[in-house]
Amino acid sequence: VDRLVAEELGDIELRPVPWSDSLPDPAPGGLLDTDASTELRAARAVLLPGERSRYVILGTDVARVMTEALRAARPQHAERALAAALARGVVEAGAEPVVILVAGAGRLAWRHPLPTNAPLGRRVMAVVGARRHGLVVNLTRWARFGPADPREQDASARLLEVEADAYAATRPGRTLADALADIREAYPRHGFAADEWTRHHQGGPTGYLGRDPKATPATRDTIRAGQAFAWNPSAPGAKVEDTVIVDADGLRVLTVDPDWPTTTVRGLARPAELEL
Repeated sequence: VDRLVAEELGDIELRPVPWSDSLPDPAPGGLLDTDASTELRAARAVLLPGERSRYVILGTDVARVMTEALRAARPQHAERALAAALARGVVEAGAEPVVILVAGAGRLAWRHPLPTNAPLGRRVMAVVGARRHGLVVNLTRWARFGPADPREQDASARLLEVEADAYAATRPGRTLADALADIREAYPRHGFAADEWTRHHQGGPTGYLGRDPKATPATRDTIRAGQAFAWNPSAPGAKVEDTVIVDADGLRVLTVDPDWPTTTVRGLARPAELEL
């Protein structure tokens, strides 16, 4: 409690409970946060100017961590070695690793790959979620050692079109279920299986949670201007993910490192595969 007051919370009223005691039941007339989860989620959806500023800096810092770790990777390195480099970079940036996923060439079939001692091999996918000042950024990047495979490039290009449809669907006033319905329909339109969207969650709003909440066909939360999103469409051997803020007049990508190669999709710079 002393540290929280001195370093983080400032002069607010706290009611400490001895560590050996159970937390008390809510006082009469009190309210548990879980009883107001929907209202609290709506209240924190639109980011304040100070939050946006912190979020932009965090996105830049973590994107740079990703670039540096992947540029230092080699085909013979283990997935866990790359995961360790990513975690180290996130902590050095003053953030907390929330998600660290790595798949080398032999494990790219998995969409949520916990790192193993398998070598990276010819191609690698890395996923990072990192929290600082309570805010969470999420991003996915790909790198390869040597020339590109035309089939992989084609799948990645088509998936970027699915992502572009996801961004187009994320308009203030719509519901998350509305946006997800458009994303679901985008897969077959760009040459993927119609049920591709069922094989991994598609993302949703972010901010003070990795997904706040995940978008599902039953999620009726309203999309708000000034809200952060992290969609992550995926397909066999392809995935794309960044953290963005959606405004009434467009969106801003937060997880950007100017040194990472990009391609333009419908006027927006999107991450390309890094060739090492």
